Amino acid sequence: MATFAVVVNGAPASGKTTLSRILRAELDLPLVAKDAVKEALVEAVGAPLPTRDLGGLSQDVVWRVVGMIDGPVLVESFWGTGRDEEFFARGLKVAGVTSGVEIWCEAPLEVLRERFTTRPRHAVHDDANRMPEWEASARTARPISGFPVIRVDTTGPVDTAQLAAELRTMIPTPPDGQQHSA
Repeated sequence: MATFAVVVNGAPASGKTTLSRILRAELDLPLVAKDAVKEALVEAVGAPLPTRDLGGLSQDVVWRVVGMIDGPVLVESFWGTGRDEEFFARGLKVAGVTSGVEIWCEAPLEVLRERFTTRPRHAVHDDANRMPEWEASARTARPISGFPVIRVDTTGPVDTAQLAAELRTMIPTPPDGQQHSA
């Protein structure tokens, strides 16, 4: 059971996916990402599914998978302020996560908006029809985990080696005594 989570959170288009993939390699930790689960479910079914319903189901799958992993794990998604606190807390409980750190990805609203409207995405996300929802979420997005927060400005390149070094000081050493690889 994963008792420690590195939660990668931030408004949609803040660079969470890019950063979490780099951290997975830097820290040699498993990564469970909601959008990857959501997209895989649609591909497996081979039919359109409602994105909102699928989002909730994907979150449930994420936390159940996290609970199957021994040791620290990276968990990436957007958990919205005023919307997802209860779901997030329930997910931690289901997974058995008792401690962690939240990486909060942030950039100016104009940068996020440009990324959101121009990035290539799987059709399941229906981004073109969700702009008003995105605006509201992006304006109010804040860290929600209750864990220590490391704010990362994703406007430009991120010093991922420095971030990984900082995270290594926070991630518990596995019971076998092996350090997480660089």
